[in-house]
Amino acid sequence: MKELLLDGGSWKTADDVYDAFFSAVGAPVWHGRNFNALNDSIAAGRINAIELPYRIVITNFDLISGKAMGMAAAFTDLILEIAARGCFVEIELRDSHGIVIPAVHSRLRT
Repeated sequence: MKELLLDGGSWKTADDVYDAFFSAVGAPVWHGRNFNALNDSIAAGRINAIELPYRIVITNFDLISGKAMGMAAAFTDLILEIAARGCFVEIELRDSHGIVIPAVHSRLRT
């Protein structure tokens, strides 16, 4: 399975999250910046240069700041939901020490 590495260490805005993912998958410039567009391009395909299957690995997750943290959590939720529907996509979160953080749907986090 391909691994798409996204470094969250400098993310501060939602656009930083979109920019990192779009760069990793080779998204076209016209790709929408909303979850409906992300769902369509990941689950349905035929939009991005890189198609499923792949594992998204977000490194430095603990260093994500500002509005980017909420976006990164919501993006993680979206990937978990797409995977639960049977699409071959995974997400792995790692902190700044390389330790894997369990990717749990935000509604289940305590």
